[in-house]
Amino acid sequence: MAAPKISRRSLVNDPGMTRSRRPPALTLRTVVLIVAILVVGALGGWRPAAPGPTGPKKPTLVVGGATYTVLHAEQVQGLSDSDLGGMSHGVQSLVSADKALVVVTLVVAAGDLSRSFDPAVLHAFALGAPVGYTPVGGTLAAGKLRAHGRMEGSLSFIVPRKGAHLVLRAPGGARDVPLLRVDVAPLGADTSGHVHPSTSPRTAVPSPSHRP
Repeated sequence: MAAPKISRRSLVNDPGMTRSRRPPALTLRTVVLIVAILVVGALGGWRPAAPGPTGPKKPTLVVGGATYTVLHAEQVQGLSDSDLGGMSHGVQSLVSADKALVVVTLVVAAGDLSRSFDPAVLHAFALGAPVGYTPVGGTLAAGKLRAHGRMEGSLSFIVPRKGAHLVLRAPGGARDVPLLRVDVAPLGADTSGHVHPSTSPRTAVPSPSHRP
């Protein structure tokens, strides 16, 4: 008895006889992603640190453990007892026309420990000058602050009116705080406290004649 013939066509069309499919090849991008996931997992979820704020630094000076923060600086025109620390006697000779009174408002604060402080250690310097100007008065005097204590007051400086940029610094310190730019004294100002008028010649005006 002859064996039955099997048609090749019937094998191809038979739904029960399917060809095996090869899995698609992994792309390079997929491989790199998998490797990155494995590395992050091995490092315990490491994350780069976020950058800190890059704003301007606070106008502060730290001297002897006390922190001085400048709030405001102003070249004042009128003088008061508080500006000069009560030294009202001889003001005109102290602040002449070629000098200016600069008042600096600041806060002194202590950290975790109580601190003694003396604001007289702060001097006003013309930018680039090796020697500064000591405070001549103000409302902030030497004292002691308890832990986390703070006190607000002012210091007064008398400086030449030469257009210099002033900074606040402790002598020998590496850090300074910008204050302001002083104006320039008018032409003819001197240390006597007066402004001399122009010396240009004036034309005499004849007085009217009187008739007899």
